[in-house]
Amino acid sequence: MRIAPISAKRVLENIRPYLTSLIIYRKRPPILNGHLDWTAIGEACGIEDDMTAELRKQLRPALDAIIRWLKAPPVADDVSPAKPSARTGKAEAVKKTAATFSAFQFQ
Repeated sequence: MRIAPISAKRVLENIRPYLTSLIIYRKRPPILNGHLDWTAIGEACGIEDDMTAELRKQLRPALDAIIRWLKAPPVADDVSPAKPSARTGKAEAVKKTAATFSAFQFQ
């Protein structure tokens, strides 16, 4: 919405899929020396000649939001079950052995 009033339709049509792909593939926008790499962003969108200061100013909040979102931990459905550590695995084995022993002892 911020970009449409200040840019050509072609620019908007190129930026939208780029932002969407960053979200879908959980990728950060290119960063160079701690700052957004506007040259790389323009090239990735195919709008390197249209990357004006005003467009950067309006595009920055979207890129900042994506960066903040990526720093958050992934949602539970995206996380694979954690592999038990050696210590946790041994503790579980001791519990199972004790339970088996107790059940066997009272039979």
